Amino acid sequence: MHICSVYVDESGDLGSGKGSSKYITIGALVTTQPERVERIPLRIRKRRLKKSLQRKPELKFHNSNPEIRKGMLKLVMALEDVAIASIIVNKAGMPPGLKQSPERFYDFICCQLLVEIMKSRGERCSLRAVFDARPHNRPPSYDFGGRIGAMIEKELSRTGLPPVRMEISVIDSRNSGGLQTADFVVGSIQRKYERNDPSYYRTIAPAIIIEKRLF
Repeated sequence: MHICSVYVDESGDLGSGKGSSKYITIGALVTTQPERVERIPLRIRKRRLKKSLQRKPELKFHNSNPEIRKGMLKLVMALEDVAIASIIVNKAGMPPGLKQSPERFYDFICCQLLVEIMKSRGERCSLRAVFDARPHNRPPSYDFGGRIGAMIEKELSRTGLPPVRMEISVIDSRNSGGLQTADFVVGSIQRKYERNDPSYYRTIAPAIIIEKRLF
């Protein structure tokens, strides 16, 4: 049985006021070659960043130039085993209960995304899901991994799907090349919906196996 690494990130915000994004995308980069994914930001730093920028603590889609964005995405697509899954949420149609509880909303979408990935992979692999420790200012006492694990187990039982071996890690994206790479993938999908700009999306489109829209 293979171990599939799933790097999960989001683009957009959870706000509902003026200036907030219209959409939020939660997406994942799925691969059995995590060591190669982890090295992608390092390769970009060495090849494309000026020396003055190589000390940046983290590469992010939103503040990178087109050359860096395209370079990251091309390295993703050069992987022998890569798949992309995403859920795009139109916040205008969100139920009021989810709007009022950003943590509940985020957890719900992450659960749905991982269940969709499990459906696509079947029993071919166990999952190692990696999330960023910093989004939405979760308090230290918030057991994100435990909460998501319990939600997924309940959802699998409800739908009659067999249990899947799963490990959930929550780490700082500044210390994860995989999460930084996923940020560029998810940012490309978000840009398609938020700004009607599919220029980066086209590069990764062949690897997309799940693109689900909600509300």
